[in-house]
Amino acid sequence: MSPSRILAQNEAAEPAATILKQGGVIAFPTDTLYGIGCAFDRPRAVERLLALRNIDPKRRPLTFLLPDVGQLARYAQVTEEGHRILTRALPGPYCVELLATAAVPDSFAVGPRRTIGVRVPDHAFCEKLLWSLRLPVVTATAKARDGRALTSAAAIAEEFGDGLDLVVDGGDLDEQPSTVVSLVDDWVTLLRRGRGDPDRIL
Repeated sequence: MSPSRILAQNEAAEPAATILKQGGVIAFPTDTLYGIGCAFDRPRAVERLLALRNIDPKRRPLTFLLPDVGQLARYAQVTEEGHRILTRALPGPYCVELLATAAVPDSFAVGPRRTIGVRVPDHAFCEKLLWSLRLPVVTATAKARDGRALTSAAAIAEEFGDGLDLVVDGGDLDEQPSTVVSLVDDWVTLLRRGRGDPDRIL
């Protein structure tokens, strides 16, 4: 496959938002790893994303990226106590498991209780992109076929070729993922220790 187009992150927010609105799939940096994502409301783009990463969404669900905590209530069930906890930790390098609302199709939710993973990245490019799009971006980590996290735009373009419509270059990132916690029913459970300090959310 031919290589994907690469743009520096300081010039990519508007082109990236346009591509996502048109049903495209992009790779971009976050405050942890590079993600591959598409707009929440573009089913064919979601299918492309799942195929690119060879993901079964019932086994490894996609993650919702939102611009701020205020957007959570539309897509996830958050109690007053849960909101207080999340406001303390977000934006930041955390992925939070929550119960989905009716606005989230069953294809995105997992299990009988319909859980989803939500992130509010502490990253200027992500914030600008998400506010421009005005919808969640659903993402999976940019990984090679052997499971390695891809930590540069060049490596992502080489791996996925023209399967992506754009690669946003945010420089070389390390391989440390987000910290994952569950906040279902206000019980805070550490599921994976990563970049985020668990004490901020536990």
